[in-house]
Amino acid sequence: MDLLTWQRRGLLAVVGFLAFLVVAGTVVSSSQWIQQPFPGFFLYGNLTVAPDFLPDWSGNREGIRFLDRVVAVNGQKITDSKTLYDLVRQSPLRSPFRYIVERGGQELELTIPSGRFSFHDWLLSYGIYLLAGVGFLAIGFTPFYLRSSSPAAAPLFIMVSAIFFWFSTTFDFVTTQWLPKEARIFAFALTPSAGIHLGFLLTRGSRRRRGYLPYLILVYAISVGLGLAYSVTFYGRPEAWHWVLRLGYGYSCVAALVFLGLLWAELQRPASDLESRRLRVISFGALLGFFIPTFGTVLASFFSWEIPYNLLLIPAVFFPLSVAYALLKYSLFDLDLVLKVGLSRGALTGALLLVYVLLVALVAPLVGIYGQDPLVPLFFSVLVVILFNPLLRGIEAAVDRYLFRKEYDPMQLQTEAGALVKTLSRPRALAEKIVKLIAERVNIDAVLLLFRVGDGGRPLAVAVDRQGASDEDVLASLCLLWGRQFGTNKKGVSRDEAETDPACRGVRAELLEVFERLKAELLISLTFEEEVVGFVALGTKRSGRGYSADDFKLFCLLADQLALALQNGALFEESERTKEQYQILYDESQTLNQRLIEVDRQKKQFVANISHELRTPISTILGYSEVLLDASFSEVLLDASFGGDARAVLERVVTNGQELSHLMDSLFDFSRVETGSTTVDVQQVNIREMLHSLEIMATRLIKGRPIRFRIEVEPLVEVIETDPKKLQQILMQLLTNAVKFTEKGEIALEMKSRS
Repeated sequence: MDLLTWQRRGLLAVVGFLAFLVVAGTVVSSSQWIQQPFPGFFLYGNLTVAPDFLPDWSGNREGIRFLDRVVAVNGQKITDSKTLYDLVRQSPLRSPFRYIVERGGQELELTIPSGRFSFHDWLLSYGIYLLAGVGFLAIGFTPFYLRSSSPAAAPLFIMVSAIFFWFSTTFDFVTTQWLPKEARIFAFALTPSAGIHLGFLLTRGSRRRRGYLPYLILVYAISVGLGLAYSVTFYGRPEAWHWVLRLGYGYSCVAALVFLGLLWAELQRPASDLESRRLRVISFGALLGFFIPTFGTVLASFFSWEIPYNLLLIPAVFFPLSVAYALLKYSLFDLDLVLKVGLSRGALTGALLLVYVLLVALVAPLVGIYGQDPLVPLFFSVLVVILFNPLLRGIEAAVDRYLFRKEYDPMQLQTEAGALVKTLSRPRALAEKIVKLIAERVNIDAVLLLFRVGDGGRPLAVAVDRQGASDEDVLASLCLLWGRQFGTNKKGVSRDEAETDPACRGVRAELLEVFERLKAELLISLTFEEEVVGFVALGTKRSGRGYSADDFKLFCLLADQLALALQNGALFEESERTKEQYQILYDESQTLNQRLIEVDRQKKQFVANISHELRTPISTILGYSEVLLDASFSEVLLDASFGGDARAVLERVVTNGQELSHLMDSLFDFSRVETGSTTVDVQQVNIREMLHSLEIMATRLIKGRPIRFRIEVEPLVEVIETDPKKLQQILMQLLTNAVKFTEKGEIALEMKSRS
């Protein structure tokens, strides 16, 4: 553990221990008063009535006021508040006491019965002081302990420490007075100066802060002077002390006005969006928790308005809360949202309070219902139920219109973008449409979309109104940096956050370099399946206004939709690419098929031509060979020596020629069948003549082999209708196969009629 961590923990222990001592002392002191009789009011040590009341206290009912000085009780002059408290405790509960009080130089006599100081009374009066003091200390100490980068953390801690001691010792100051009065007096007097000091550090840059030291000396000198005057005049002339007290409250109110003035002046200067949002949040908290309570004390002390100080503490806690939140919160969109919610809810509370006042003061008397009647709060509750939602919607609309003005219609942008992301299109086309839509509707000078398309990680960059080199190479490094530092939980970061947020400390230089290169003011991450896959870089608005929380929320919503749409578009593009490749392959296969068909046609044509061309010489050879084999021709033209081996050779030539002729006929017919050019010539055929020629061919094929060929035809079968050529080819093919696969035995051809 480093030294700085030990120092922080040591400081926490010291502050916690001292706060515990103060709180414990107050609790112990308060426990001695709870359930005990009390006068119905409380006194300072100089017998002046304290400003803390509850409506049911007897002092408030009988008309005693803040700054009234008690001179005598039951005709007996008193010199200190302890005497009065002891007298009341020694008397029965609700005993009447006659008080002589001095008010404005005149003496008045009031009769006030005593009451019981219950825990409820303590909690709603001085318990509020204690709780508010502890809350102030915890809230104000947190930025200092967490080492906020703002120099205002230290004066905030000083201010809340003074307020804590002031509030926590208030009950002791009006009762036992164990602590020296100067401790609370100077805590009260230093608080306004600490507030002005805080305002200086919140609003002035490092260069301008160098000249504010004389002003600090002056404001703290005023506090010291008021504290000394308060202490010196406390037991002196009441009029002098009254004016010192009034000046103290007046100085607190002036400090609140100075604080608000410093914030207003700073808001008029050029500043980052984050700094402006911080100042607005603090301004709202200062108005509600600094100016209103101090202005209430001025009204009570200067103009004798009956305003219980303990009730003024309720809104006071908003001041340190707003400052601490602004110092620790580095997301300008969170600050914007807090400011918007605070303004709308505060206005709603004021509107409901106004309704209640009008109901009690105007409407109720007209209809005979008064504030003490239980029907009034019931009727008010019904009005709240009826008016709550319309009032809230109207106030939020007014806040959006006048304080958070937009240059575009968010609903229209969301509708148009939603219609685009629902379309199934290629990622680049979709990205170009979305980027152009955002740039035009929101009026942004430059928008850049970086996206990793598909599993392959192919980068996609689409820009509007942006010039310069491609930024695809930024995507991989930015995704890696974002995933390592933020993960998928952080949806976006602004340039101001990157400059000041401690969460960006480790990657601040890299982030700012990316912002500078992309010329962006806001980065929105695109996340798909728990992985950062891209970014939308948004430049400055042409109107000069910064991005609001509503802008950020809308951009995050569009980014989620866009990431899914781009991934779907990538899948669609991949399917389209596959479809195109398939179409190319299909076209190539069709072309190749046509080529194959053409080649096959040419082959068939070639075979047909060859078959046709070979048939003529084969027929000639076969014809002459058969003529030579004819016995009568041989006897006439040839000598007797023709025979023997020569005749066998000639018979072989005839046989092979016939086989070749049949083969060529079959090949020619087959080629004609494949080309679809074959025809059938049906005619009357004498079946016996065809079988006779077939018998001659069978005899030649058998050639003395132990095979007997037999033809059997029924007498009724003489003439049939068929294609004689094709029938002869079929029968010849069957006969050839029968002779080829028969070694011995009988080959029979039978023809019968079938009824």
